[in-house]
Amino acid sequence: MKKISNDEYYKLFTKWQESGLSKAAFASEAGISRASFYYWCRKFEEETIDYADSSGFSLVNPEMGFQKDPILKINYPSGVSIEFFGQVDINSVKEFL
Repeated sequence: MKKISNDEYYKLFTKWQESGLSKAAFASEAGISRASFYYWCRKFEEETIDYADSSGFSLVNPEMGFQKDPILKINYPSGVSIEFFGQVDINSVKEFL
């Protein structure tokens, strides 16, 4: 079996993500070692994990104009509250309800 470079494994990794197949099925179709493919997938997944992804929080990029007071505030019984400033998308609000 020929040696596969890191770049080639990364290309296979991205193709696998787009394929919708399981890792085992993709490795079998590509004719590569399942164990090696699992290793490289784990390696690439660890490299691409963002702090925002791993913490469960979403990155919010505010627009340049800031508003002092919230236009919408959601208070949960647990004591957590979410405040919205500026323009609010109703679909985003529905996700929090």
